[in-house]
Amino acid sequence: MRNRNGIFWGIFLVLSAAILVVSQMHLLTYSFGFWTVVVTIFLAAVLIKSLVYFSIPGTVFSLAFLGIVYAKPLGITAIVPWTLLGAALLVSIGLSMIFRPLLAKHRPWMNYHKNFSKGHHGPFYSFDYTSEPDVKTVDDPDVNVYVKMGSSIRYVKSDDFSSANIDVSMGDAKVYFDNVKVNDTATISVNVSLGGAELFVPRNWNIIKGLDNNMGNITEVGNVENDIDSPDITIVGRVSLGNLKINYV
Repeated sequence: MRNRNGIFWGIFLVLSAAILVVSQMHLLTYSFGFWTVVVTIFLAAVLIKSLVYFSIPGTVFSLAFLGIVYAKPLGITAIVPWTLLGAALLVSIGLSMIFRPLLAKHRPWMNYHKNFSKGHHGPFYSFDYTSEPDVKTVDDPDVNVYVKMGSSIRYVKSDDFSSANIDVSMGDAKVYFDNVKVNDTATISVNVSLGGAELFVPRNWNIIKGLDNNMGNITEVGNVENDIDSPDITIVGRVSLGNLKINYV
């Protein structure tokens, strides 16, 4: 993670310097305003970070927004913004489905897909074209939640909770951890893309966040009341064009 952050900031600074120099030297036939340069640098940062972290939605949509910003010099004003954004959405979904096995090798929180045969101990969700959410109670120290184009609710009950893997793509998931016990430490890995996830955790947990936010929204609600005996819970993963809400209950 630290090495990838170094790569991101290094490339970002070099590219930012190049954009500033080119814009001031008027090397291009099309003149760019100050805010256009600022937005370009921001979108370039999102693009680079998405490439470093193998995020297909972040990569596709940052390119789409760059296309909107530079629609006139590119000669694509006829297809912006909604046609281009709609195409970006379809391309993002398609590429995510095609490259999911490859992405699983580079994104550790996705590796739990190999456990699809765990039966009732593996609460995976598959889209069945119904409007009702998929609701299950899970009694297992290791929890897996997979939501794609649907809705899922999981009530976790365990006397020795160890880990949870939550993957949400174009859907929403609510996972309740208020009835679990942690002996020492535990890890919750999340991957939210074009969707939303809500975690309901005990307010006495000591939450350690190692999340990567790519054009997403991460919020915390409730009062924390941890002490020296509180277990350490690490929440890691990525939120890309989605929402993650941590509720302390």
